[in-house]
Amino acid sequence: MARRCAVLLRGGVPATRVCAVLDREAAEKEHTERDTTSLRKIAARAARGDPVAEAIAAEDAPPWRVLAVAWRLAEESGAPLAPALDRIGGALRELERLGERREVLLSGPRATVRLVAALPLLSFGIGALLGFNPLGVLLSPAGVALFCGGGTLLGGGVAWARMMRRRVERADRVDGIECELVWVALGGGAAPETASRRVVDAIDEFGASWVRFDRFVSDGLLATTIRTAAATGVSLRPLLLEEAAGARARAHAELEQAAERLGIRVLLPLGLCVLPAFVALGVAPVVISMLGGM
Repeated sequence: MARRCAVLLRGGVPATRVCAVLDREAAEKEHTERDTTSLRKIAARAARGDPVAEAIAAEDAPPWRVLAVAWRLAEESGAPLAPALDRIGGALRELERLGERREVLLSGPRATVRLVAALPLLSFGIGALLGFNPLGVLLSPAGVALFCGGGTLLGGGVAWARMMRRRVERADRVDGIECELVWVALGGGAAPETASRRVVDAIDEFGASWVRFDRFVSDGLLATTIRTAAATGVSLRPLLLEEAAGARARAHAELEQAAERLGIRVLLPLGLCVLPAFVALGVAPVVISMLGGM
């Protein structure tokens, strides 16, 4: 959304009408249901008179809130809005690509879990065709124990895998974003201290959880960059963008490594829970039924 907003703004669309235009485009094109719903909600709030930044921040998700902070800072400082949205949009797009890669890494284990969960029904069908009665085994006291144990293992394995995935997803972030937000706030000619205060105020107002307040301490990356620019006479804004790019590259590498490790670690619940569940629910009843028939 951010980059599309920047294109519309450069094309002459007023900032107050950008959300309405995006809403109309979303209705005409194929979008995910979540994206379409969010755009329509934002457009509805803006149409009834809410400031655009507040309309965006009302969508309770970290990317929307970061975008709202950037929008507010550009309005307050008088900085051009389109370049600010371009920067934030690029950062969010990189994070989206990482999520897509994580989905690819997890697609194999997820398909295996679904296959193993469906195999007991297949084994029951094969057992019935061979003249055995595995379902009758499950109705016996021993079968009930197998069913309860196998169901518990299967449910626990799926829940374990989901928990591992959510833990990695909660670590998603855009590092260096505080440098880019200060870059936006400096666009109107404000002093670095004033720009930093505006960024902190906007973060506090919208609750942008991706930008932690400890990034603004005196020994943090942002403060060090400001001091370096003041001591060397280098222009601060390009230096902020360079530091932001470096921090984002490091964080992106860490997140990608975490995604790759998740693709391997998710095999642990598969081996310890899902496969034993298949043995308990699909193999053992058929084997017991065969031995009983013999």
